[in-house]
Amino acid sequence: METFLRDLRYTLRSLRASPGFTLVAVLALALGIGANSAVFSVVNGVLLTSPPFEEPDRLLHLSNDIQKANLEGISVSFPEYQDFTTLPRVFSSVAAFSWRDMTLTGGAAAQRFGVVHGTSSIFDTLGMTPVLGRGFTEEEATSGAQKVVVLTHKAWRTVFLEDPQALGKSLQLDGEPYTVVGVLPRGVAYPESTELYVPLVLKPEDATKRTSRSLTALARMKPGVTLEQARADVDRVAGEMAAQEPRYNGIGWSIRITPLEDTVVGDVRGTLWLLLGAVGFVLLVACSSVANLMLARAAAREREVSIRAALGASRGRLVAQFLTESFVLSVVGGGLGLLFALWGTDALLAFVGEGLPRVSQVRLDPTSVVFTVGVSLLTGLVFGLVPALQASRADLNATMREGSRGTEGGRSGRLRSGLVVAQVALALVLLVGAGLVMKSLLALHEVDEGFTPEGVLAGRLALPAARYSEPARKLAFERELLERLKSLPGVESAGLTNLLPLGGITTRGLEFESRPETPGEVMPAVDFRVASPDYLRTLKAKLLQGRLHETIGELDAPAEVVINKTFADVYWPQGNALGQRISLEPERRWSTVVGIVDDLREWGLSSPARPAAYWSLAAAPGSFRGLVVRVKSGTPESVRSAVEAELRAVDADLPLYGVTTLSKVVDESIGSRSLLAWLMGLFAGTALLLAALGIAGVVGYSVTRRTREMGIRMALGAARSDVLLLVLRQGLKLVGLGVAVGLVMSLGLTRFLGSLLYGVTAYDPWTFVGVAALLSLVALLATWLPARRASRVDPIISLKAE
Repeated sequence: METFLRDLRYTLRSLRASPGFTLVAVLALALGIGANSAVFSVVNGVLLTSPPFEEPDRLLHLSNDIQKANLEGISVSFPEYQDFTTLPRVFSSVAAFSWRDMTLTGGAAAQRFGVVHGTSSIFDTLGMTPVLGRGFTEEEATSGAQKVVVLTHKAWRTVFLEDPQALGKSLQLDGEPYTVVGVLPRGVAYPESTELYVPLVLKPEDATKRTSRSLTALARMKPGVTLEQARADVDRVAGEMAAQEPRYNGIGWSIRITPLEDTVVGDVRGTLWLLLGAVGFVLLVACSSVANLMLARAAAREREVSIRAALGASRGRLVAQFLTESFVLSVVGGGLGLLFALWGTDALLAFVGEGLPRVSQVRLDPTSVVFTVGVSLLTGLVFGLVPALQASRADLNATMREGSRGTEGGRSGRLRSGLVVAQVALALVLLVGAGLVMKSLLALHEVDEGFTPEGVLAGRLALPAARYSEPARKLAFERELLERLKSLPGVESAGLTNLLPLGGITTRGLEFESRPETPGEVMPAVDFRVASPDYLRTLKAKLLQGRLHETIGELDAPAEVVINKTFADVYWPQGNALGQRISLEPERRWSTVVGIVDDLREWGLSSPARPAAYWSLAAAPGSFRGLVVRVKSGTPESVRSAVEAELRAVDADLPLYGVTTLSKVVDESIGSRSLLAWLMGLFAGTALLLAALGIAGVVGYSVTRRTREMGIRMALGAARSDVLLLVLRQGLKLVGLGVAVGLVMSLGLTRFLGSLLYGVTAYDPWTFVGVAALLSLVALLATWLPARRASRVDPIISLKAE
């Protein structure tokens, strides 16, 4: 311990004596460690932290695939859920639920809550045990039974301020009383945005129709059952269901089972692992930079080390001294990096908002702190060991001879050159990745959405069933609201729909009057939308043929529908779509096609267009509506207060929630891609800067060590341009080798980017060439600065200095 403390005191004095070296080394390490800790905090919260359920690895998500309709992962019907509870042998519990918002009234202002309407088995299936009260029973999931609700901890805190006497109290949800029977533990909810759980009560027709698919099904595997065994048993069940129900035959129908973890995380998993790998490259570049600085520092101290060795210091003693210095730098850099990580994590969360799954779990927790400490210590070993071993080999006689000649040491020079090659190669890999992702993001921004999002305010509202049970009353509300909104100063138009653009998919079965259904034929599917007369006009959708809806319509009047271009091309390729009649299954109410609009990117900018149809409001009365309001000028937010006031004038207990701008909706739809692009660009830029500093440092150190040689060359007649080219060749040789290695590495690694790219391949030649040219240009500048200094050496002064 006394020896370590003596080394520590010597290290601190030595670092204080070299403030420039210390500052650069600490900042480089802090950037690398801080970036790694910030990204790891996100990865840990989203991917590595176990969900707050009992044995979450046994939870599965069940859905349907219909191959002939090109449908994957679609919802299940209640009869299918019942089959899942009785036929499989591998499940201990199965549950089904639907999710929607409900309005809580009775307080100072109406509030919206995310509500799961689930079967009584949902708590056992997910492994959620209330901390107060109980779940609900099967009897409470029947029509006419007392309405009950289970609160999440968040809702308990929001509504009752965590009052333990909340059990038995009543909540007014959508105008109906619900009795509180239970409270769940803190942080326990699925889906994550859920705040309340109520029993699933189905309409009689939905309880018996196999084509009425609106439920999400979950299952818990029995202990010891593997995923492969579950899939095999589910395939058997699918065969039995098809044998009992002919409608499943000939359409490519199958049951899909997916680990619940994969359903929750989705496509984010690949993005986060990619970012963690990229930021690891940044740390390697930072370590290489600091190792180069340590090698240069050790070379400058060769005489000191040689004398200490000559006086009896062992090699182990010298290595320990240099490792102490590297560990001090890594600890200080790690501490500063932890501060950077705290800021970086907050910045990441602010950037992605609620678009990241499990965002509430992302924080700089003890696991992230342990990770940071571990990375700091490992970093100290990585960048400190090689310089320590190199310096401990110093030979007094060789050092004195080399110093008198003023030439660069062989071993240390090769090590520094190798580290620069590694820095350039790693920087090029990051630059190629960033270039591909940036190019993909630009391609997405160039996609024609099919509508004009600028200048549009968007929001959602839900009509409580207790007060809007009659379709006529729903239409009267919608008609009055739209009339009021259109008369507002500054409002150009307003419209209502069932689902806002980029809000998801609502697939419905379809029938054609001119094409009777044949046995074994898969039922055509369409993305179901409703649209008020000015909805498509508000979005500035392009009308290709026919006309748009002219009125909200009447309940008993002939129904009309507007379809998109893809719908027309798929089902009427001859171009005779106008005037055709279609019906949503199983309603059998025929609607006439009156117009065709260009495809709106309702499903995502990177997703291909699907057949979509827009029915009039009267043709499909509903309780959930998306509202769009286009302003004549200024920002959409300028009319928000006026819009909400008009809504209160029609119904004082009906809140407008999820208010945003349509432009923001579009931006958030590619939020994960934007995050990936900007972070990759940031990491690549940092690596490029560190690589440039490494090149300049190595070449500059070489120039300093070879000052006498340069003076002799110039004294013997070498021109300044010859010296300039000599130094440039040295730097560019390292760069060329680094670029070659980096290109080979990029060709092997960019294939992992393939699924994250749009409009560009993982081997885009222009990106590779452009990145190599950019890196070479930066390296040329980094080499030119010390080369210019070398060409200005005065041979007389340099020789006198020796």
